[in-house]
Amino acid sequence: MLLHEGETTDGALLERLGDWADHDAWSAFVLRYDRAIRRHVRRYRFDPDATEELCQRIWIELAGRMRGYRYDPGRRFRAWLGRLCRSRAVDHWRRLRAEEARVGPPAGDLAAATIDDEPEGPDDPGRPALLREAARVQEAVRRRVDARTWQVFWSIAVEDAPVREAAEAAGLSYAAAFAAQKRVRRMLREEAARADAGVRP
Repeated sequence: MLLHEGETTDGALLERLGDWADHDAWSAFVLRYDRAIRRHVRRYRFDPDATEELCQRIWIELAGRMRGYRYDPGRRFRAWLGRLCRSRAVDHWRRLRAEEARVGPPAGDLAAATIDDEPEGPDDPGRPALLREAARVQEAVRRRVDARTWQVFWSIAVEDAPVREAAEAAGLSYAAAFAAQKRVRRMLREEAARADAGVRP
């Protein structure tokens, strides 16, 4: 049976996902939410391969997160899932941009298709909304933290460096580097949420 977007969240199902051996629960969970995840990801205009990769990354993350998830009827699960998809889409875009900066855009890459072929200028109406907003959010947060904190975040979140490696490069302890990148991630989420609400700091 196809499930509709407006269907009430099944809290009992979400609680069962803590058991990876509960194959029936996981099958029902995928059936219920895979279409929603793909719809969220398609909004960001990645090419088909990048879209599929991102969906898989989100599902892998959900497999870990849902083991410790506790359902709160007062908070909307679908809204949380949408925020997760948005956050990972922005992370994926940054990863693609970092790779492009290192080796140049491959043929058919997202950057080549939606950034480099567009007229220049941040106010160009053809520039994808996600890219404009991601750049604005990123710059707003970058101005609010010191250079070392930003570099630690960038190394871990964009360049996929291990926390320990980023900590050593910045002259910080593991705990300090982990806290720094976590703080920047939180600031980015908060800044994006303010943008969604039409609020500027």
